[in-house]
Parts: sequence; C-alpha cells; structure tokens
Amino acid sequence: MTVDVPVLGEVRSRDELPDEFFALFLDPTRTYSCALWTRPDDTLERAQSAKIDLALAKCDLQAGMTLLDVGCGWGSTMLRAMDAYGVNAIGLTGNRHQHRYVRDRLVDRLIRGRPYGGVRRQDWEEFDRRVDRIVCIGTLEHLHPQRYADFFDFAYRILPDNGVLLVQTVVAPGRDPSDAHQTRFASTDSVFKPGTVLPFDRVPPPTGRDPKGVTEYAEDAGFTITGIGKLGPHYTTTLQNWATALHEHRDRAIELAGRDTYNAYISHMTGFADYFRHGHLDVMQFTCLKNGL
Repeated sequence: MTVDVPVLGEVRSRDELPDEFFALFLDPTRTYSCALWTRPDDTLERAQSAKIDLALAKCDLQAGMTLLDVGCGWGSTMLRAMDAYGVNAIGLTGNRHQHRYVRDRLVDRLIRGRPYGGVRRQDWEEFDRRVDRIVCIGTLEHLHPQRYADFFDFAYRILPDNGVLLVQTVVAPGRDPSDAHQTRFASTDSVFKPGTVLPFDRVPPPTGRDPKGVTEYAEDAGFTITGIGKLGPHYTTTLQNWATALHEHRDRAIELAGRDTYNAYISHMTGFADYFRHGHLDVMQFTCLKNGL
C-alpha cells in the first residue's frame, strides 16, 4: 500500500513549522495522535483526554513513580499523568518547538507549586535513566522498521521487573507479505521531508512473523502482552476533525506553511481517514509487561 502526498519541493518538515500551524487544527492540548470518541457530542479536546486517560490507566501508575513519555509532543500525556497520578514525568522530543513549549509549561507549573517534570530534546536511544513506566503514543510508526527491535530492547532494559510499557501505534491488520514489493520507505524518520512518502505503508501488523508484528517485537525483547485495544475507527473521526479545522483556516495555514505543505497535510488527513474507515489500517494500544524474575 502506498499513498502519494503532493510534494512539489516546498513541503516543510515538522521541525520547520511553527506551533501556530498545528494549533489551527489540533485541540487546545495540542495532542497529535488518535483520539477516543466516547459520546456523539464529544469535542476533540474531550476525545483526546479520554484517549490519554485510557492509556494511563493501563500503566498501573502509582504516586512517586517516574514515567517516561517517548515522543511527548506538546506534553499533554505527561502533564495529565503528573496531575492525575502524582508521578514524576520525563518527556522526550526531537522537535525544538515542542521542547520549548513543554519546558515553559513545566516552569509555569513549578512557579504555581504544582508537580514538576522534565523534558529533554533527545532521541530515546540517548536516554540512559531507569524509569518505572513508559508510554509511547504515536511515535513508533515514525520509526523505520529496522529500529523496532532496538526500541523494545531499550524499553525492556530501563524498566524494572513488573514495569509496564504502553505503546499506541498504527498497524496494518492482515498485511500480505506478497505486497512487500509495493512498499516504499522514506529515507528518514521525518515524514514530510521533500521526496518522501508518508510512513503508514511501512507499519507492521499487530501480530505475525512474516512480516513481524508489534506483538512479536515486544515478546522477542522479553515482554508479555497483557492487553491490546483497538482504536482504528476513532482515527477516522480524528482525522476528519483535523482536516475540517485545517480547511477552515486554509488562508492562515498557507501563510504560515506554504501551499504545498497545506496540501500535503490535507491529503494525508483525508486520504488516510478512508484507510482507517475500511479497516486497511488500525490503531492499537499494546500493554507490555516486563515479567519479574
């Protein structure tokens, strides 16, 4: 499966885009992943909060623990964990705008006397601390498949016995190995670099050996999968909401990012909404337990 995004040499990478561009279509918490729609009248913000709460509830968090948020974005998950569970949270992001935004939010929280966390602008491979829990929402699908095994090995290594890793990621149910010749890979993990194809055509199935599934990557690292939750249809609704909001702010979006970048994002949101609607792609939460010895 491949989906071509219009690339005319002027599509800007995520790092190059200002926060205001994303604020045009994301909810106020700037959560940039599949939401969970529990009621017909849900707002995008409520749906994103429901998704975050669902993920955190699976982590078995206790006050005083340290939670690592891999790919923390603008910090909504780690901030919610700090407030709801009293944990120490560390966020990792490679994006300079997100790093600055989360850092400023944390400083503001410290001034107000609220639980304080930390944010680092670094890759997970550079992280060298032990933590009690790990949450990774919407980050795995941006990695090249060759890095999946390293990621799960990394998570297993820094967790204690009975530690939990919660991964929310896009998967391709029923992916046929015979389609491998049709798959094209981006040259880097940055999906909107000029000349690349969006990464949803390279994601693994939820389970399997050829190609290897997320379950098998986790189990090979030593984890036991204690739960798998499906959110696919919710991503269709999420993408539709984003596309509608971005279209409503079309002129400002083009002013901030350029016409080619605007077109690429609209094409991504509307095109992939159909893939999730028809079940060609899904979003799943994998609860991974490091068994005590």
